[in-house]
Amino acid sequence: MLLTIFGAALLIMITSLIGVVFISKAAQNFLQHRLSLLVAFSAGVFLVTAGSLGLEVFELTDSVIIAAALIAVGYVIAWILHALLPETHHHHELNCHQSHGRAAQKLIVGDAIHNVADGVILVVAFAVSPTLGITATISVLIHEALQEISEFFVLRQAGYSVSKALIINFAVSSAILVGVILGYLALASHELEILLLALSCGFFLHVVFHDLLPKRVNHENKSLFFKHLAFVLVGALLMSFVSGALGDTHAHGDGDSDHDENEYHNGEFYDDEDHVTDKQHEN
Repeated sequence: MLLTIFGAALLIMITSLIGVVFISKAAQNFLQHRLSLLVAFSAGVFLVTAGSLGLEVFELTDSVIIAAALIAVGYVIAWILHALLPETHHHHELNCHQSHGRAAQKLIVGDAIHNVADGVILVVAFAVSPTLGITATISVLIHEALQEISEFFVLRQAGYSVSKALIINFAVSSAILVGVILGYLALASHELEILLLALSCGFFLHVVFHDLLPKRVNHENKSLFFKHLAFVLVGALLMSFVSGALGDTHAHGDGDSDHDENEYHNGEFYDDEDHVTDKQHEN
């Protein structure tokens, strides 16, 4: 499993080099004009993944109240992080007039912290099931690509050269490996695994509602707003289709079920009602 997770993390890191396409002026204009629609699309993808994470938390936790509270804690932690580093998710657009000098440095720090969290999310998702791990990887991959596109624009406007902006983006993306290691070490405790799963769900929900979902006040007319909502729906439907095509293969409890089946075929147990062994019956 660890090799699979590192492979997913490396794939996400490679997306940090997406800024190389902006050497072409045509590519810059094409993506910059459509970035907001791609962000809306990623909102739909994240909604499905956050829902899958939330369902796992409720399934693995005895109390619904505790599960909901843990997810809420994850949301609050993400909110605090955003309050401390508001530039963490700055999706640069054509009509953005924000100064990018000092903001670029804060963006780099915030993105590094966010990437560590992404690494933890990958680990706990793959620990639950390969399907959830793949859906989480797809979600993080799409959002990371959009984030790196925005970050590339910010770094370029802050005075960084193309090569330096690419190097910085790749170095910051490597922070995801730190999260993978921390998350893997945390798997030694089942309770901590559930906690991280809940925090990941809350983290995803905050990204969706605060950063990705289109807001009416940000659009000049209703038609543009509903166009963005349509992209959210497309993202959610496609992600649901991918998740359904992958199937639902849970890692939790598989070992116990296999063990029980082996015991039954070995003749050690008659059935679930009497719970007596052959040896006890003979005596």
